[in-house]
Amino acid sequence: MSGRVTRRRFVRDALAAGALAGALASRRGSAADSHAGGRRVGAMKLGLVTYQMGEKLALEELITLCERTGFEGMELRTTHAHGVEPSLDAAQRQAVRDRVAQSPVVICCLGTTCEFDSPDAAVVQQHVQEARRFADLARDVGAQAIKVRPNNLHEDQGIPVEQTLKQIGAALTEVGGYAEERGIEVWVEIHGRGTAHVPHCRTIMDACGHPNVGLTWNCNAQDIVEGSIRENWLLVRDWIRCLHIHDLYDRSYPWKELFALCHETGFDGWANQEMGGSSDAERVLHYYRALFDAMVEEARRG
Repeated sequence: MSGRVTRRRFVRDALAAGALAGALASRRGSAADSHAGGRRVGAMKLGLVTYQMGEKLALEELITLCERTGFEGMELRTTHAHGVEPSLDAAQRQAVRDRVAQSPVVICCLGTTCEFDSPDAAVVQQHVQEARRFADLARDVGAQAIKVRPNNLHEDQGIPVEQTLKQIGAALTEVGGYAEERGIEVWVEIHGRGTAHVPHCRTIMDACGHPNVGLTWNCNAQDIVEGSIRENWLLVRDWIRCLHIHDLYDRSYPWKELFALCHETGFDGWANQEMGGSSDAERVLHYYRALFDAMVEEARRG
């Protein structure tokens, strides 16, 4: 997602949910709602994608920001300032693991740019090997998953769409098996030119067929069919492990329906905030947390 947060509208919506968010805050202290950090059993977990909002922050700064704003996890994107990369040696990896273990904030995912759609088999294998290295890193630093992505179709080169989708699925089978041996999940972002089309992602997952490989629902405009995302959500629901949620004040995406579908279908994985940066990130993330909690509660109440 590009662009910076316009906080006036964000604050307006968050304040409108203020009374409800306050009620949620009081509930979090009760025994009935107690669960890691006060989150109710079965509720979605809120994480922060370090793309844009946290890209210039060191790991220590990210952990502190998440602790202060009530974010439960971090999706650490490759190439950013936190520096959690496959190039880390064993001691550095252990240092990351130890620091995160001291905090209630976890590394839910390592966000790679590995993709498997290239017509060049050698390039595909390079990405497969890079994904393997990230799986090793995820195991060493205590992350739950790695994120990979499809990125393109190659019809302009005379390659049938179905061929590319099956190729991606085959590569994911290989990566998924390697990661499973290390206790790491693989989350495939619904992303890319043509490959963000949800039915295409369903084809990829059918071709992959590995239980360790799931999807990251990316909240794309392509999800919407006649004003609703239900058709596409249900098409891939069994594979969804994570959400990338963006600007919740943006009415071009049916956020209320998304949260209702999450509740209806029992989704209790990670919902990771991915939106434009801000010079006042801590304040914006406080508002985001309140609005997120209010929307979760609204969906629960129906």
